[in-house]
Amino acid sequence: MFSDVIEKHRVQKRYNVVFSYRLKPKGGYLFDPKYSFTAFQSHVTKTIKSKRVKVLVKCDISNYYDRLNLHRLESTLLSLPIDKKWVKLTNEALLFWANRDSYSLPIGGNASRILAEAALIAIDDYLRSLKVKFCRYVDDYRLFAPDAKTAHTWLTILVERLYLEGLTINPSKTVIEDVSGKLPSSSTYSEEARQVADELRRGRIIVGYTGTIPTKFRELSEREIEDLKEVATEEFEEKITKSEILQPDDIRRFLRIVVASGDYSKLALYQSLVEKFPQFTPLFIDILIKKESLMPSSLKASIREYFSELLSEGIKYPEYMLIAIVRLLGAQGFANHAALMELFRSLKRNSGAYVGRAILDALSENASRTDVLEIRQYYARADYWEKRAIIRIVNSVLSEEEKRPWLKNVKVHSSEDYFAIESFDPKKAKK
Repeated sequence: MFSDVIEKHRVQKRYNVVFSYRLKPKGGYLFDPKYSFTAFQSHVTKTIKSKRVKVLVKCDISNYYDRLNLHRLESTLLSLPIDKKWVKLTNEALLFWANRDSYSLPIGGNASRILAEAALIAIDDYLRSLKVKFCRYVDDYRLFAPDAKTAHTWLTILVERLYLEGLTINPSKTVIEDVSGKLPSSSTYSEEARQVADELRRGRIIVGYTGTIPTKFRELSEREIEDLKEVATEEFEEKITKSEILQPDDIRRFLRIVVASGDYSKLALYQSLVEKFPQFTPLFIDILIKKESLMPSSLKASIREYFSELLSEGIKYPEYMLIAIVRLLGAQGFANHAALMELFRSLKRNSGAYVGRAILDALSENASRTDVLEIRQYYARADYWEKRAIIRIVNSVLSEEEKRPWLKNVKVHSSEDYFAIESFDPKKAKK
């Protein structure tokens, strides 16, 4: 009854983005035969031959039909020019089949296929609005990136947008693949040789998008140091600088060898490491902060400048990565007060739940009076955690005469936040 409306609001066929179940009733068939899984595969094969595509991301939505939220689907249908009575009846039928569980489409029917496509309209439009190069067949996504850094960025964008719909990617089927050196389609290659070459080009995602991001460096034991300090790193260095994508285990082992040997000059290739596997940024930064006193001054200056420039570029980073960079630029040996203040000024309310607090914590050690006066103006629109951090900075930096009137005003208008008040006006303990 309303499948034609859904089709009109999907990404147009001519863009070759969505290849699944394109409505075109004809000759007893409901969908356009030109758009199929075979067409999807052919498009992927053709696209990766482009000189501009060097990295391919393969991923799919985990248990898509089972995890599809029926209330979100209803909201999507209501946003389209469809009679509300039809939407309500559809939703009631789906809830009945789902035993009022609010999740799951019946599998196998054409009606479910149409509704499953409707549920992804907003996600497809969002990716296209951010210039992500991709194509899709149902819940199978392929992202065509010019380099590993972009591939990780686009994958993060997809993951975060799916999360808003209550969906996740399947980590066991998520692969970042180097397609820069495409193999010629020749029968002289044995199947075994193809598989080996394919494995060498692949980089399976085992961290980052599954809640297991390594953010802290665990100090090595004496035995680990003894085993690793003499291990050669040339092979790892060559992989990091020359490979299009990196293997997580190679990065971990390289960093552990550097720490064990104490030769931190080897971290001069940090830019390749960070850009080819951005998920390791928090772990790398934790090592930098903990081992700062052992690193060459020139290397620390280079690292500080690099991450400061990353912030100024305004690229949308995942919150966990942005917080790690902020930590670094507030730490001894890497501190860049100007870069942190600039980020603070440009901070958006949708930047993340903790970014604002992290910036204020990083600034707290070296904020000047001028900075504090500027930061203080942000108080009215800050959240509770940020307000407490602002109070702490004001209380520690400004003179008694300058801070007293402002803190008195805070006490009057924020009396319900006992933690904030207690931080600068603690109640005396009863005897």
